[in-house]
Amino acid sequence: MNTTDPHPQPALFPASAVTPAPPPSPDFHDVTFHEIQARTLLNRMPGATPDGMGWTLNPYRGCTHACTYCFARDGHHHLGHNTGEDFQTHLYVKTNAAAVLRRELHTGKTGSQWVMVGTSTDCYQRAEGRYQLMPGILRSLTDYRVPFTTTTKSALLRRDIALFTEAARVTDVLVMTSLGALDNRVWRAFEPAASPPRARLDTLRALRAAGVPAGVLIAPVIPHAADHPDALNTLVDACAEAGAVTVFPDVMRLSPGARDWFLDQAARNLPPRLHHRLAADFDTRRAMPSRYVQQVTDHIHARAAQHGIPRWQDYIRSLRRPVP
Repeated sequence: MNTTDPHPQPALFPASAVTPAPPPSPDFHDVTFHEIQARTLLNRMPGATPDGMGWTLNPYRGCTHACTYCFARDGHHHLGHNTGEDFQTHLYVKTNAAAVLRRELHTGKTGSQWVMVGTSTDCYQRAEGRYQLMPGILRSLTDYRVPFTTTTKSALLRRDIALFTEAARVTDVLVMTSLGALDNRVWRAFEPAASPPRARLDTLRALRAAGVPAGVLIAPVIPHAADHPDALNTLVDACAEAGAVTVFPDVMRLSPGARDWFLDQAARNLPPRLHHRLAADFDTRRAMPSRYVQQVTDHIHARAAQHGIPRWQDYIRSLRRPVP
């Protein structure tokens, strides 16, 4: 954790399951859509988790936010694509997601466990504006009173605030805004197609005003670009002001598929000093040393505690609403 220097400037699906997408609109001139008829939507998480998270759900594969560090880039290799440009330009869309989810929930397969919506994709990326899969997913989760959480970098989520409000009346809901820095230079360099940082805070604020429990995934904290204590303090303070009920900090890790793309984009788009420091840290490893990670995490939790904001695990454990 930098305590002295200021911020540097900164073929999984068979062919028979794929149907041709409609002609691309001008808004998606750079994106190829692969429309999928999914057989299942819920995926069981391996092993039991102390916070009750048992299932994941992803209506899309790939993401137009184009975050250079995204761990989910690895998955595109299994779809026959590269993990760089293809990840953000070849989108797989499970067009029957809501119907499949409703059928699975009817069996009671999730029990009282939480469903994590959008663990390897952002469900409110640009494609959601076109396909509108989330309203049906939210209604299904609400109708079966399944506790769920979702995480997004997109202000598009505000479209569905009424649905989140309805869900929160009958089951446990937690919406997490993903935000690793307030600095627009960090946003433009690493998350070029995600909503601006202040727009994400505005979304958090709108959710809280509507009575929806919402917090912040302070992630990824990018070494040398967003880890200065003053920057972290300002970020946590802004989250508190917007009404966050919890925070979950996470320092950047790079999966094998993401590392090469991340470092390539860093060389192209970042000031040389910052690029060289990141390259030195991640050229031969995926994560920062555990001592550094713990230091950053502890700092964020300590600042959040000053605002009375609990850790994610503590907040989830405090809920435990019985599910009929």
